[in-house]
Amino acid sequence: MGKIRILYVDVLLMVFLSCGLVSVNHGEPAEVYHCELPPLPESWFTLLGSPAWRIEWTTSDGSRNTLEVPPSVSQAAVPLDGHQPGPIWAWPYWPQLGIGPYRTKPAGALIPLDLQDDHCKLSWLGGVEATLFYYLQASSGNSKYRAEYFNWPRFRSLFSEAKLPPPVLADPWCVDWVLVAEKTRVSGFDSRRLVPRAVRSLVISLPAAGPWVSGSPFTPVLAGYDAQETGNVTVNASSSVDTILSTHGIISYSWDGIAYIPGLEDP
Repeated sequence: MGKIRILYVDVLLMVFLSCGLVSVNHGEPAEVYHCELPPLPESWFTLLGSPAWRIEWTTSDGSRNTLEVPPSVSQAAVPLDGHQPGPIWAWPYWPQLGIGPYRTKPAGALIPLDLQDDHCKLSWLGGVEATLFYYLQASSGNSKYRAEYFNWPRFRSLFSEAKLPPPVLADPWCVDWVLVAEKTRVSGFDSRRLVPRAVRSLVISLPAAGPWVSGSPFTPVLAGYDAQETGNVTVNASSSVDTILSTHGIISYSWDGIAYIPGLEDP
């Protein structure tokens, strides 16, 4: 097990954050829906406080609209086209700590599946579904396997009925959803592809005692954290970028590198 010290590399962070961002479209959809935001994981709220939210949704041309929601607000009026299938995300962030959007995994929902009357309830599993929907849209392949034809109720039943490997049920973000989407568009969906991606154990020397939390809402409490004695945390690093956060800043990491971005408390 290697021990890697944190690199203060802003360029690496810019590479991490540039992936997956698309342009914003300010067209006017047909109706306004009251989108209910999910409860924050207790460890996030205890450490970081009430977040602001950035809500994003795709338009018919594949671009994104955005809406900013201030802290301590539990729902927002969002103009959506309820007849246009697509994903909606909600990214929590803490501007008072210098923690911007996209540092955690998002909540989300699917349109029109999660619309009921004039309401839309977002969930943390919905963030996974919204992301898979987006990747299915972005992947090439057989048109009959496009995102709008995907059997989303069946997909949800895999989680509600616990029909997946325990690590995936514990944290669905451990799956390589890009790969799942690409293979689904070629040959259809197969639940046997929903397995954890390959990881390597990584020990990070923390720049401050913390506490620190994971960027995944499913596993927000860090395992292997021994700040009082060593100031280290052991994480499972993959080819995908993950984060841990504290009031001192943000650490982004994968098996390709580590970047520490100081928060407002540590200029």
